[in-house]
Amino acid sequence: MKRIVLFGAAVAMLCACTKTEERTYRVSVEGLKKDCPVVVTDVPAWAESVKVIAAGEEIPSQLDKCLSEAAFVADVEGVKEFEVIFYEKPSTTVYEPRTNAQMWWKTGDEANPYEEKDTLYSFKDDMYRKLHHHGPAIESEWGAYRVYFDKKQTIDTYGKKRGQLELRESMWYTTPEQLEAGFGHDNLRVFGSIGVGVLKGWDPEKGMIHITDFKRREARVLAKGPVRAIMEMAVEGWNYCDKELNMTSRYTIYAGHSDVVVENFIEGEYEGLTFVTGVMKMLDTKSIKEERAVAQIGCDHPENNYEKWPKETVALAVALPENVQILSAEDDALSYLYQLAPDAEGKICYHFDMNWRKSEWLSDLTDEELLIDVLQKAKKAAEPIVIERIN
Repeated sequence: MKRIVLFGAAVAMLCACTKTEERTYRVSVEGLKKDCPVVVTDVPAWAESVKVIAAGEEIPSQLDKCLSEAAFVADVEGVKEFEVIFYEKPSTTVYEPRTNAQMWWKTGDEANPYEEKDTLYSFKDDMYRKLHHHGPAIESEWGAYRVYFDKKQTIDTYGKKRGQLELRESMWYTTPEQLEAGFGHDNLRVFGSIGVGVLKGWDPEKGMIHITDFKRREARVLAKGPVRAIMEMAVEGWNYCDKELNMTSRYTIYAGHSDVVVENFIEGEYEGLTFVTGVMKMLDTKSIKEERAVAQIGCDHPENNYEKWPKETVALAVALPENVQILSAEDDALSYLYQLAPDAEGKICYHFDMNWRKSEWLSDLTDEELLIDVLQKAKKAAEPIVIERIN
């Protein structure tokens, strides 16, 4: 009995010695922001898990150690405070997944054809056909996106018919049985366009510049949910206009969102260089282009097999926050564009979004309403979110 009592006391002392830190953060937005993404960047180095309390109740959160960030989403109207508790021990709490990220290496083994990877790299432009769905992909309940692991690094889109995670089942290439069950599918053919929201080089004479001359390229999956999923494409030693650059493009999707946060980090001799982003043009396209946001809606076949894949109606939008430096807004034959310059830290950040005609929650909207809706969603996503630690 004495040993049992001593053991219990030791366990109690151990639990009591577990390091924790409680903080309060104030989040401020304009109006109402549903599923507002909140990112805490001053995470203690020792923290292994996090808990977030809103109005006395725990809400889903995640700690991304690789970024030293904690993230959660919550409805915020005006100003709202959250209690954030960091723990030095991992948590056993499992939240319902609302986002996903994946990247699959083709093994060549018929029994096990794919192996999931979080990081892949190459010194040549030879990875496009070595990966299933040609690069990493992220999804929320409301949409999915992949980035091509090639010189274009273009974003491609996957529409959702219903609000659900499904990429791990469909693997991007939806089967007839999955289509019958209400799965979505690839809904865009990007060709040599800007696609939606990728950052490329720009030459006034030649137009968009792909990343062809480089030393190393790497694809990464940084986070897989439950609150957010993150993928990156990074290039080292990019010879752009006779200057050498490193550029990392980070794409983040949050639970409850179809929009994507894009953060481009540029290092090296980038002063005086021009970069470009925007949305592609499609057949029968209609567009709205404003000073800091552009949207288009159009119709085209998502695949070359026209019999199997009929035309799809897709609306795309990009919104640029006030702190992004716009040099010009010159379109080309394939895309609606903005020419941009990095800020003093080499960053260019913005948001993009997609609407799809087949999404059940959008079925009552006309094409014009789909266009306006995707533009407004992207602009709303680009509005500032102020996060302050108050204790």
